[in-house]
Order: sequence, then C-alpha cells, then structure tokens
Amino acid sequence: MKIGIVISGGDVSGINNFIFQIARLADAEITLFNGGIPGLLEKNHHDVTWRDLVDFSIAAIPIITSGRTTRKLQRSEYETIARKLKSLHIDVLIMAGGDGSLQFLNTLSEFDINCFGVGMTIDNDVYGSHYTIGFSTACEQIIKEVSRLRNTGRALPGRVFMVELLGGYCGELTLQSAIKCNADIALIPESQMPLETIAERVKQKLAVQNSVIILCSEGYTREYSPGFQGAIDTMIKQLEPRIGERIRKTIVGYGLRNGDPTCEEIYQGTIMASEVVRCIQSGMKNKAIIINQSNKPIPIDLVSMKKRLVDTEGHHYKLAKQLNII
Repeated sequence: MKIGIVISGGDVSGINNFIFQIARLADAEITLFNGGIPGLLEKNHHDVTWRDLVDFSIAAIPIITSGRTTRKLQRSEYETIARKLKSLHIDVLIMAGGDGSLQFLNTLSEFDINCFGVGMTIDNDVYGSHYTIGFSTACEQIIKEVSRLRNTGRALPGRVFMVELLGGYCGELTLQSAIKCNADIALIPESQMPLETIAERVKQKLAVQNSVIILCSEGYTREYSPGFQGAIDTMIKQLEPRIGERIRKTIVGYGLRNGDPTCEEIYQGTIMASEVVRCIQSGMKNKAIIINQSNKPIPIDLVSMKKRLVDTEGHHYKLAKQLNII
C-alpha cells in the first residue's frame, strides 16, 4: 500500500509522530507532499524512509511543510490533483488540518480518491472533536510562559500581565490554557465581559496576591482577521485608566505552534493514526477522525466537517465559570 500525507494551514508540533505511526501501523510506503494544497497541485512530493520517521517521531523539527490557499479551487484543479495522485499510485491520501482542509478533502473524494482527514490546529476548533493535533503542546507553551510571568511578578509584586494568544475566532486555546495554568482571567470571544467587571476583578486580585495574569484570545475584541495581532493593545488602552495600574503585555504568537510535543500529544496522535489505519484496512472510505469527550477516536463523514466555537454548555466552560476566570 502507498499512502500520501499532506498538512494544510498552521503548522503544529506532534505531526511527525502521527506520520510515523501511520507508517508503522499500516506497514505502507509513505509519500509526503510539501506545501499543503498548492503542493498537491505542483506535485511537490518525496518519499520518506523508516529511519527518518523513527528518528524524528518525537522531535519538534518538522519533516513536512505546510501551506495555505486563500481561494476556492476550480474543479479542473481537483481533477489535476486526482490525476497526479493516481500517477504516483497513491492508494490513500491523508490530510491533517483545520475545517477548511477537511472540506477540501470532501470535494477531492468526488474524484475517486480515498481521503482521510484528521484535525491539526492549535486552535482546537474542528467540529465534533474535543482534541486536535498540536493543541496539547500549545497549552504547554502557554503554561511555561505564565510560570515565568508569575515568577517575575513575585520578584516585583503588584504587576498586571496580559498575554495575547492565538486561536482565531475560537477561544478554546485561551479557555483551557487559563484553567491549566491557573490564570486569573480568560478573555474569549464567546464570553464577553464588561470592562468594569474586568477592572474590578483585577483590583480585587491585586489586593490579595503578587500579580494578576489575564489571558486574552486574539479574537476577543472582534478586530481579528487572519494574521492580525494586537487585540491586547485595545484592551490595555481601555483597562489601564480603570484599574490605575500599568499593564505589561506579552504576545505569544507563532511560537505556540512548536515545542517538544507533550506526552498527551504523542498519545493522541497515535490513537488518531491507529483509527485511520483501522478504517483503511476495514475498507472504509472518505472519513475524518475525531476524538470524542471520552478520549476515543471516531470516524465521521468528511461532509460534516466545519468550524466550532467554545461550547458554553461544556465541561471546560462550566469549570472556568466555577473558577471565576470568565
């Protein structure tokens, strides 16, 4: 069997292990397509050996490059991709990416290509899934950053820190990271908080602890568009007069996409790969693999893929409410 693998959208840590596990479990030849969807069009590919896959399986250095396309492909371009894949004798194409990438696969499957997709985005915003590749490691990077800020806040008490995080229109990364790193406030697009309420919470916290840490999703102020950074500039300008203190800002941007993959990252990528291989070997076609709330991989139809936001009825949101961070 020959399997083609491509990633699309923002790069993440942990994808190397997923690729390694696919090769390991399927006992297949692996062809990597560099550059995302444009790489498929350009037939930008190379085969990888088992030696390289093993050596880089838990490394942060990427063995495959991603790419983006901002336009909708024409049917003739889908035909071109399908023809090139067939010329390389690719039996299955696996793509890792966000909702747009998986919608692309759904269309490509109409051209007699067996397609499988997995969620790969630090935003963790793929519909139906409670986990995407890259999310755990991004949370770990945030925990490390917050830990450093807590330390400097102990050395120089009375400081207010605001940290802007990636996440696009979805606040999942900010919400879960705030819970995991014991941040004081999480500002997410799905739960807008009045400025006066934020200011009052900050003043109350300053009265009883050395520092206050606010995590702010880049989409919180509704200014966001792909590539935008600086939501906290707007927030700081509005909050400082209300709290009477200077707010120190940190924008934790694209470095969140890299870092040594966490144990959870390795495990989640492995069970995703295991389910993809099981589906292929059982004769299934054109599925996306999601991780449900019970941490089980489940195949669903590609056609159902779309973006999701924070579930305001879900466990993490309710826990954040109980912790008084949103």
